[in-house]
Amino acid sequence: MDVIEMVRERIRDEKNKKERAVVFWYDPSGQEAVESLTESLVNENVTVREITENNFFKLKIEMEIEHPKESFLLYAPFSRPSDEENFLLDILLYGSEFKADQIAIWSEQLGVKDVILRTIVNQYPAFFNSKERRERLKKVVNPSPKEEEIETALLAVLTGAPSSNISHITKHLLLEGLEEDQNSTYKKISKIFSIDRMWEILEQYFGLRLSAEQRTLRYLMELLLYAHFSRDAAVTIKALDEKYSTIRANICALFIDDWMRGKAEEVEVVEKFIRNIESSFHLRNHLQEISIEQFDKARTFPIVDVLLIEKVINELQLNTINLVAWKEKISYRLSTHWGRKSKIAGLYRSLLEAVRLTDYKEYLTKYDTREELYEQYAVSLHFIDQTYRHFMQAYTRLEQRDYVEPIAEVLTNWYENVYLRKIGDEANYILASEQSSKVPLQNGFFKRTIQPILDKESTRVFVIISDALRYEIGNELCDRLNKRINGEASISPMLASLPTYTQLGMASLLPHRELTISENKIVYADGEPTNGTVNRSKILQKVNPDAVAYRWDEFDNWTQTEADSNFKGKRLVYLYHDVIDAVGDSKKSERDTYTAAEKAINDLERTIDRLSRLQAKRIFITSDHGFLFQYPKIEADVKIESVKGSIIEGNRRFALGQGLTIPEGAVKLNEKQSELMEVETVIAKGINRFTGGGGLQFIHGGAMPQERIIPLIDYRRTDRAELVGVSVAMLDKVITNFRVPVTLYQEESISSDYLPRKIKAAFYIDNERISNEIEYVFNLTGENPQRTEKLIFNLAETYYTMGQVCTLKIETVQDRGIELYKEENFTIRMYEALY
Repeated sequence: MDVIEMVRERIRDEKNKKERAVVFWYDPSGQEAVESLTESLVNENVTVREITENNFFKLKIEMEIEHPKESFLLYAPFSRPSDEENFLLDILLYGSEFKADQIAIWSEQLGVKDVILRTIVNQYPAFFNSKERRERLKKVVNPSPKEEEIETALLAVLTGAPSSNISHITKHLLLEGLEEDQNSTYKKISKIFSIDRMWEILEQYFGLRLSAEQRTLRYLMELLLYAHFSRDAAVTIKALDEKYSTIRANICALFIDDWMRGKAEEVEVVEKFIRNIESSFHLRNHLQEISIEQFDKARTFPIVDVLLIEKVINELQLNTINLVAWKEKISYRLSTHWGRKSKIAGLYRSLLEAVRLTDYKEYLTKYDTREELYEQYAVSLHFIDQTYRHFMQAYTRLEQRDYVEPIAEVLTNWYENVYLRKIGDEANYILASEQSSKVPLQNGFFKRTIQPILDKESTRVFVIISDALRYEIGNELCDRLNKRINGEASISPMLASLPTYTQLGMASLLPHRELTISENKIVYADGEPTNGTVNRSKILQKVNPDAVAYRWDEFDNWTQTEADSNFKGKRLVYLYHDVIDAVGDSKKSERDTYTAAEKAINDLERTIDRLSRLQAKRIFITSDHGFLFQYPKIEADVKIESVKGSIIEGNRRFALGQGLTIPEGAVKLNEKQSELMEVETVIAKGINRFTGGGGLQFIHGGAMPQERIIPLIDYRRTDRAELVGVSVAMLDKVITNFRVPVTLYQEESISSDYLPRKIKAAFYIDNERISNEIEYVFNLTGENPQRTEKLIFNLAETYYTMGQVCTLKIETVQDRGIELYKEENFTIRMYEALY
């Protein structure tokens, strides 16, 4: 903006505020002429007059008597005289003075007092030589700033910071590197501003007192990182404590917090600094002899995670581990910056499952031979298979398996040679003793579960049958469904028909009185073939004409409109899902069985979503059979001679036919033990496999609980469940120290009506965060006194006015984003500041 334009704006402003504009312009340079000013301001309806040494009286008459309502610009080609010598002072006092020197112009543009800006310009003239810098200064300088605030604004411009916040300035300075001779921003500040003054400002903000030798970017970065580490580590490292001291450690730690949550490219820089400085600190030497509990909450340096990982591996191997404590530790580490990194997170996930599996070994120790195997499996033993699956999934995905390999060998050996063989012996005993089970039979599913709903309710019923969805996988799916906000799920076990294979299992879930098998391997329900969705639809329609069966992949490819059309008018819909069995039953892909299990859970959860959008209120999920999967190479001692005779159907685990032999390591079922009529059934005992074609790792057909116990999940669409309420459980919300413990109360216990709430909380003053930020998941159960949690906040060390109010902001964290949940005001009364 040029001078004439500024004059024009001043005239317009005066007219808006007053009846007319009377503007004085004292210009000691005398570079303007009345004629050119008149020409430039021709559209402003203003009279331009020049003040001379002897026309004061004439101007007064013209302005106050002859034209009292007209606007005037009075131009004086000299400096403003003193008030005692100014004969137009009375008019000047009710008019306005326009200052046209460069600093005055900048002062008006920036909204800064002229006297303050002149001081700054005189101190840092090189800064103001650039129009680009002046323009950027307008964007970052605070309104009505003090002298120091203008200096921080200059630093913001030179560092490229988005505001004059010293934290932003420091980060942008350090982003350029820790070597001063290679840091272009540092050089720019040295040339255009003042390095000494910059250090004074930084020292004041971060609570430092640096010697000349310590005034280096590297030392500053080291100090900031050590303050961040020290905040969360209850450890004393004398050499480092003495070298890196600050009276505002929380502000230093907050600075690192914010940087580590910044843009990806900025986080990469600070991570590089952290790794480098961690090495120079020799932290491994300092920490490895100290109790883990003294630094397991520290989040700054990845060496902490390395030491924790080494520690848990060692304790697992020595069998000296505190399982409960380590589950909590690892879960916490997975939420930290370094713990979320793929390599470290992979190790933590593997070790968390290893800890859980070690804990679940107790279920086998407590196995009661007086109680029936299948019932105990459904209650507790299935967690062993579930956790081993999770462990192997995490372990096989590791880039550096050698860390966990010894643990994997120990756990796999126990799983294969202790657990499975013990369960196998128990399953063999059940067959030999013809022991019955209280677990409901798959064969009665339709009559027991579906028929009563069709008879008594008008609700549409969906039945999803997922091939080889064994009980422990169904249990995991049920847990996931219960975390949803619009439904609730329950799970119960069913006993799959023997032998546990697809054709028989699928037929058992249909309405029927008896099942038979033909020479072409097809299973018949009351004389009707049960293979394929067309035949299954016919069988279902005999019970209810408004029934239909589809393959899941058909449904998955439909649009919502197509699905709505195909289901219209239907009372009963069977959907057949095949992922686990499709992968496991192929020798080429059986090693991917656990991955297939994970995909199956995701598929089924997504299916529940789609059916819920179609207003489905009753959904059942079950399976035809389970499976047994052993990851290592199958040894010869579990391979037995194949069955001979007139075989109709069979695999590695069973044979159906007539005149069948019973090899050693196998057993023939009696009529009560198999659902198929008029056919002989031989199955392999325990974990044995018949020799022959097909895969060896993924098997089913036998009587192991992993093969035979299948889930029945009852999912009901409900009114939207609510997140638990969380409130501050403190009568006296007064802060008297920089360390602030806050007790939070979970208002409801976790149930089908109330789901966990994940929060993020921090203290603020006028939308500026003044404390660390804490994330916590409230998922507590039990009575009122058991549902409280104390969170510790650390306030930034700065001066707080006695009685000043700050706000604890609590936000809810969900997949769809973060939203404000509630705010609680606290009063700051730092009494210790008085003595």
